[in-house]
Amino acid sequence: MQGGATFSENNFREQAKKDGITHISTGVALLRDNRILMVRRAADDFLGGVYELPGGGVDEGEKIIEGAVREVKEETGLTVSKIVRMFEGFDYTTNRKPSVRQINFLVEVAPGEVVLDPAEHDDFIWVDENNTSNVNMSDNMRKCVSDALRLVNSNQ
Repeated sequence: MQGGATFSENNFREQAKKDGITHISTGVALLRDNRILMVRRAADDFLGGVYELPGGGVDEGEKIIEGAVREVKEETGLTVSKIVRMFEGFDYTTNRKPSVRQINFLVEVAPGEVVLDPAEHDDFIWVDENNTSNVNMSDNMRKCVSDALRLVNSNQ
């Protein structure tokens, strides 16, 4: 896998620890044909019916980028071929995790069909700047998608 991202995992983790963050999560903007993939959370899951970038928690002992690549494969069936760059995420809490910091990556994926795990996600959509306004997503996620699309357009 080629990497275009400059990312200091140690610095990121040290800052998160100083900020009281207990868990690290990833969001991954999968780039194909100048569009970004979003997946919809299963109806009976936390934030059911809401679209998000694929991604999830980084496992104990796992490097953050490795976690992002693993989550893409688990959640979409697609394989990351290139990490374009890292971009800012956000902090949040869940009923099981008191303090999570999400970091985002813009990636390219190898050709293939999206295959969702129905226990986690029940639909997907490829978005660009023309079709995000009616997609049900959190404000934090809307900013992440907007940032990702801005990066896509600046790389052209």
